[in-house]
Amino acid sequence: MIDSPTVTARCFGTVLAASAVPALGPVELAGADAAALGVLLPLLGCGEEAAALAFDTLAAASGTCVDALALTAIAAEERGHDRLITALIEILPADPHAAATRRAARRFHVELGRGDAAERLARVAATDAAVCTILSRLLAPGRPLAGDAVVRPTLSRIHHDEARHVRLSRRLASAGGGHAALCDIGAAARSALADVLRLGAAAFDRLGVDPDRLDRDLRRLPRGLFVA
Repeated sequence: MIDSPTVTARCFGTVLAASAVPALGPVELAGADAAALGVLLPLLGCGEEAAALAFDTLAAASGTCVDALALTAIAAEERGHDRLITALIEILPADPHAAATRRAARRFHVELGRGDAAERLARVAATDAAVCTILSRLLAPGRPLAGDAVVRPTLSRIHHDEARHVRLSRRLASAGGGHAALCDIGAAARSALADVLRLGAAAFDRLGVDPDRLDRDLRRLPRGLFVA
């Protein structure tokens, strides 16, 4: 439960009212598993906050009302994800290195906003697809997070939404840029994300995800992500 009037530990200076953050029940994770998740969530939370801002900007610049409405809806969902991750962070052990983690994540997400709309959408599609990979592995059967009645449905909801976001972003990116260029941009974004996530290597390992295999897979652009 959050008692302060606002939540101030943000990557990009946005403010969450305490009343907007859902109250989640206590997690059932073992202490070391809860601490490991607490290390990873600031990385994911920074991404959700950045994505909400990015989709708002893309919606404002969109050439069609239909696309603008879809992008605005995704921005709202990303803000919802941000609130859910914030709520989880509040019920987990505090990570003493969270501020440094957020700074590294913020630098990465600032770079995602460079370039024209097609380039930004390509980065968003590529990195959201990477988030889907991360969440699917964290929630795989038999791993600590899969058995937690609070964490599993919360992260599963985010995973489901992100898969839909990938579909829209890749479609809009493919309509506005050349295939080869989009693939290069997306691959570079995923490689940069993998570099940031190395900060959480020990936490991934604790939660049953091989950090070296994850690193290799994140650096590969999924086949067919962008339409040729």
